[in-house]
Amino acid sequence: MLETTHSPPPPLPSNRKFGGVIAAALALLAANALWKDHSTRAAIFASLSAFFALAAIVTPGLLTPLNRLWMAFGMLLGKIVSPVVLGLIFMVLITPVALVSRMLGRDVLQMKKRKVSSYWTQRDPAGPEPSSFQHQF
Repeated sequence: MLETTHSPPPPLPSNRKFGGVIAAALALLAANALWKDHSTRAAIFASLSAFFALAAIVTPGLLTPLNRLWMAFGMLLGKIVSPVVLGLIFMVLITPVALVSRMLGRDVLQMKKRKVSSYWTQRDPAGPEPSSFQHQF
């Protein structure tokens, strides 16, 4: 039976760093809302930013549940987004290139059946001398 091992979750960043980053992001959102003349939205973001900044400085332990929740959300996003993005890259880039290569008759791996005495590929020039491989490590 195939056993799956789960890696331990990454350690949480410090609550002070978490609070500082969230406060900075909310401050940027407040500045953007103020720039676009959304004063109510700017006030909400600015007050939340001030709360997170104050909590990060005075009582960082208060941010522990939010820090854990944010990390769990990040792990969930990583499990969902990575396969989707890699699948899209494969389907959009690699598959069309492979299909066009196959239609043009390109055989990069030399997989077609050939009637030859040996499947070894001759190198020209021949390569390094076998004596150079005596003491590799």
